[in-house]
Formats: sequence, C-alpha cells, structure tokens
Amino acid sequence: MDDNNYQILSQLRENVISKMRIFVDKNNERFFSDNELLQLSDIEVSFLSRNSISRHGLTTNLDKSKKLSPSNCKVKLNKKLFEEKYFLYAEFVLFHEYIHCLGNFSHDKNFRQLENLWPEKKQMNIIGRQLTRELQEIKAQWAWTCSKCGFVVKRSSRKFRSNYFHKECLGKLKNIPIIRPTSLEH
Repeated sequence: MDDNNYQILSQLRENVISKMRIFVDKNNERFFSDNELLQLSDIEVSFLSRNSISRHGLTTNLDKSKKLSPSNCKVKLNKKLFEEKYFLYAEFVLFHEYIHCLGNFSHDKNFRQLENLWPEKKQMNIIGRQLTRELQEIKAQWAWTCSKCGFVVKRSSRKFRSNYFHKECLGKLKNIPIIRPTSLEH
C-alpha cells in the first residue's frame, strides 16, 4: 500500500475511533471502552481487491477456528468510498465493520442498536444506496429496456428470461447489451 493510501486509511481510522469514544448511554456510560478502542486501532484496514457492486466493507475472521475479535479480524473497504463525496459514508462503513470486529458478527438487534449510535444514520443509508447505484452503473453490461415506456434497468449479468415485464406499464422487457466506447473512441 502506498503512503497516500496509508495516510487516508489512518485518518479514517482516527476519525471513527474518536467518534466512538464519545458515544454514551442515558447514564453517561461509554459504549466502547478505551481497551476496545485501542484494539480496534490495531486492526489491519485495507481495500477490497475487486470493487463489488453491493459490498462496501468486509470483515474477515483470520482464524476460523476462533471467535471473531479485534485480534482475529481484518477489514477491507471498497475503494470508491475514498472519493470525497463518500468519505463521511466511509467512516460509517468502517464503524459498521468495527462493530463486527468487537464480536457482533450477525446483524441482530444488539448490532443495530450499536449501529444506530452513528450520527445521521438515515443519511448514511441514503448515501449507501447512491453508492450502490453508482457501482451498478459502472459495472452494468446489460440493460433491461421496456418496449412500451422505455424504462431502463441496468444489470451486470446477462441472466434474463424472455417473460419479464415492467411492473408499472406491463411492457415486455428486452435485454440489450451496453456497448461502451473504447479508449480510442474517446
């Protein structure tokens, strides 16, 4: 990893841990101890090797025979998160992955309560959907196009049955390949 990426990831880690430090309950008790936060700061954070469409972050259990913990995990983030417009969302995604690293592997009620501590959580969900749509647009190789109203849904795979219809107008959908210009055609 080059120095610039290392600095960006370090800054992201510092931002998230400093926010986690101030999360308190109604009795003014902190949700995350200094020890937990110190352990989180030692977790390896890197980039996903391939930017998937729906995956923004991933927590990996390093030794599957042991329980997930800060000493037994690493986090990978989608590179697209580091565009300026997504940087605040990147903090939320890292926070989400850190909750996993603290032993909350499933997205159960306890996990969601911790996740809801994040400021402007609803806005983060909106930004996450925007990022997913943008990634879909980039990866799309097929367009399902309505023969009746022209509605288009872009898809990354060719999987298609000939009996698909647009639910709004009931027009038949056609699967059309998206042809992108080559670098010589720009």
